[in-house]
Amino acid sequence: MKKYMVWLISALMVVSMTACSNTQKKDTKDQAQITTAEKEKATQTEAAKTTSKKEKKNEKKKDKKKSQKSKKNSKKTKSSTSKKKKISATTTAKKKTTKEKTTKTKNTKETTKTTTASKNETTVQTAENQTTEAKQEQSCEFLISCKTVLSNKSALQSNYQVPSGGKIYEKKMEFQEGDTVMDVLKRTGVDIDVSKGYVAGIDGLYEFDCGKNSGWMYRVNGKFPNYMAGKCKLHDGDKVEWLYTCVRGDL
Repeated sequence: MKKYMVWLISALMVVSMTACSNTQKKDTKDQAQITTAEKEKATQTEAAKTTSKKEKKNEKKKDKKKSQKSKKNSKKTKSSTSKKKKISATTTAKKKTTKEKTTKTKNTKETTKTTTASKNETTVQTAENQTTEAKQEQSCEFLISCKTVLSNKSALQSNYQVPSGGKIYEKKMEFQEGDTVMDVLKRTGVDIDVSKGYVAGIDGLYEFDCGKNSGWMYRVNGKFPNYMAGKCKLHDGDKVEWLYTCVRGDL
C-alpha cells in the first residue's frame, strides 16, 4: 500500500513538473511572440516615420522648386513687363518727338508762309502805292467847248442851249498810264453819243446841228490827230480840247 502511494505521488510530481515546464515554454513562446510583434510594430513605425520624413523632405523640395520657379517666372514677367513698359515709353517718346518735330516744321512752314505772304502783300501794297502815286502824278487839262456856235446861232437847227461862254466842261483830269482821249472823255460825266468810236454828239449838241460841215473834233497840245480818239494815248501834262466846228477854219 505504501508502494502504491509512493508511486502515485511520484507520478503526480512528474505530471506537475511536465505541466510546469510546458507552461513555462508557452509563456516563453508567448513572450517571444509579443516581443517579435512589438519589434515589427516598432520597425513599421520607424519605417512609417522615415517614409513620412522622406515625403516631407520631397514635398519641401517640391515646394522650394515651385517657389523658385514662381519667383523666376515672376522675375521674367516683371522683366518682360518692364521691357514692354520701356519699349512703350520709348515708342511714346519717339512719337512725341516726331509729333513735336512735325509741329515745329508745320509752324515753321506756316510762319514762313505768313512771312512770305506778308512780304508779298507789303510788296504788292508798295507797288500799288507807287503805281497810285505814279498814276496820281499823271494828269491833263481837259476842255469841252462849243464857242463857235455863239457866232453861228442863226445856223443852229436844234433847241440846244449854249452855255455861258460856250464852255461845257473844263477841268484838270487825272488818268492812268495807257489811257486814251476817249477814256478820259467818258469819265467827265458829260452826255456823250459814240458810234463805232466816232463822237457824234456831246451834251446834246450833234454834228450837222449848225451847218453841213459842223461837228466835233479833238485837239491835243494844239494839234488835230488824224486818227480816232480811242487810239490816241495820253501823256502827263497834255492839253486836250474837244471843240465844235461850224465852218471850216473857225478853230
